Amino acid sequence: MKKIILILLLLSLSLITVVAWGDCPRGEVLCEGECGLFVDIDNDGICDHSQPAPKDRNSNTTDQVTEEEIQEDKYGLETIAANDIALSVKTGTQEQQGRIYHLLPISLFLTSLYLISHFLSKKKIISIADHRKIWNILLLISFLISAILGILLVVKINFGTVIPLLFNTLFWHVEIGIAMTAISVFHILWHWAYFKNMFKIKK
Repeated sequence: MKKIILILLLLSLSLITVVAWGDCPRGEVLCEGECGLFVDIDNDGICDHSQPAPKDRNSNTTDQVTEEEIQEDKYGLETIAANDIALSVKTGTQEQQGRIYHLLPISLFLTSLYLISHFLSKKKIISIADHRKIWNILLLISFLISAILGILLVVKINFGTVIPLLFNTLFWHVEIGIAMTAISVFHILWHWAYFKNMFKIKK
């Protein structure tokens, strides 16, 4: 019984662990390893999270901006702009990808886990009490993490105090918040009759 609960908890806490390209939560570009998320599948010394997939890389980036490669300023001086333009485009793309939040993957993942534990409770492999205990614990954990990260963000904004962490505080505050919201929906469904009666108009 306890083993099943532990397995479900561990699965839930590993929400998004799939290695992806260009999804650095810190918005880093061509990072060589500044945090504990460093992954280098293609062995090029650059974190895979901070660069596009190999098939999406364009080695001829500079050829695409040849028309803007050399610019003359008002003093007649030539300035090389091609690399700057290419880098700024790549940086902007990577920063946007770093801000993508996983609403559907997290929701679907947790819903799948919920259905599994619900099925186990129906088959009496685990009790209904254990089923609900699992999700109450996960709701508490997600709330605490989201709340703590939210407080850290407030401290940073209001007081300018930055606590150095190995991950993007805002990114994970939102991600855990999504998980907490999904679990809250399950909790509300359990007590739907209670909430319905609360707002019921008495004649």
